[in-house]
Amino acid sequence: MIRVLIVDDDKLARKGFISIMPWANHDMVVVGEAANGAKALEFMEQHEVDLMFVDLSMPVMSGMELLQVTRQRFPGLRSVILSFHEEFENVQTAYRMGVLDYISKVRLESEDDEQILKRIGQQMSGTATQQPSSQLPAALNPAPAPEQNVRAQEEESWSGLEQEWRSNYWLYNESVFQRLCKQTAQAKVSFRRLEGLFMRVLSQLETDLGLAAELGSDAADIRSAVEWMRDFRKRVYAQVAATTDFTNTTTSILKAVLFIREQASGTLHAEDVADHVHMSRSYFSQCFKRLTGSTFNDYLKQERIRSAERLLCETNQSIAWVAHAVGYNDSKYFSQLFYEQTRLLPSEFRAQFIGGKIDYN
Repeated sequence: MIRVLIVDDDKLARKGFISIMPWANHDMVVVGEAANGAKALEFMEQHEVDLMFVDLSMPVMSGMELLQVTRQRFPGLRSVILSFHEEFENVQTAYRMGVLDYISKVRLESEDDEQILKRIGQQMSGTATQQPSSQLPAALNPAPAPEQNVRAQEEESWSGLEQEWRSNYWLYNESVFQRLCKQTAQAKVSFRRLEGLFMRVLSQLETDLGLAAELGSDAADIRSAVEWMRDFRKRVYAQVAATTDFTNTTTSILKAVLFIREQASGTLHAEDVADHVHMSRSYFSQCFKRLTGSTFNDYLKQERIRSAERLLCETNQSIAWVAHAVGYNDSKYFSQLFYEQTRLLPSEFRAQFIGGKIDYN
């Protein structure tokens, strides 16, 4: 049984939260409540607590101060923050301190209470979503209803998107980024979940890149959050292009990506790019594969094909001209590579774009 402590200075909000959540369904029990951080510490000195739900804005001792203290004094304690939508900076700081999740008070009434506790319970146990009934004999395991199948498929799809965002390959690969933005904008998921994911991603990037990366407070729904990420990525590239610092590996690989894009139509080797970012060839190749998810040669090929897609859509030039423009003198070889990447010949790609079947970006 997971022992829960609720910490919130608003008594009505505290009592309401305790009463509406289906604790018992998720092997949880509320063992106490406190009006501020100081009272919470007093309680935890005398009682065992596994999970703490804590409001960030409280008198006497704030939620942030409480989290800082409990990290040292109760290292086994797991925490979930309760906040208002406007507290972006504090929420991200809390994520850096290792909190499991956050619950927006503004959207609490519209959220699925079962899903909230299920997700938190899974994070505490470190287990993936499972269907216990699948272990039963077929005769005792009725087929799931269609709506359950739909929800399961949506959850599986969202889990895949989460993994891709967290991999950070999208930061380096334009094709991956555009596809991920499109799929995320169409995802059947609450804005709160997307917001939480983006905050985790930005917290990690803040560490990797050494820059402030706060999710904009004007992001109020999924589409606006995705657009904010588009703008954020542009700002990252602008900053990377302007810097002369090569001590940060992430920044150096991003500078390598910019260099590849500029030089992709000519003869380009890994040695050239490694030299541009002040790395040895072997170390560059190792770092490039780890951060981008692709080898240098595969990445160069993808960039050239993407440039070819743009030229096919934006010009009426011949296939041979497009091939030469992106670095291939042999148009047949270019067409073969293009087909391997897109499953379409260059002429078919152009025809489908003109016919409106391809949304190029």
